[in-house]
Amino acid sequence: MKSWDLFSFKVEIFQITDLLVNITKHELKPKHRVLTNEEKEELLKKYSVDKKQLSRRTVKDAIARYYALEKGQVLEITYNGEIS
Repeated sequence: MKSWDLFSFKVEIFQITDLLVNITKHELKPKHRVLTNEEKEELLKKYSVDKKQLSRRTVKDAIARYYALEKGQVLEITYNGEIS
């Protein structure tokens, strides 16, 4: 067994320029929240959709990297005000 197999956490490396602004607290960025598996299933059932119908984020997306999202996880995005 490799030593990195003993740990169950994920490490993400950021450039210093990526950390100049906290993207989760910026006033122009909508609020993001990672849903639990139960909340995800409720969402899919409530709107009668399949998980393939949800929009996707790339692994290089700043929010996906910040929250260390893994394939299959769902974000709730809350917009304040007008969307243009």
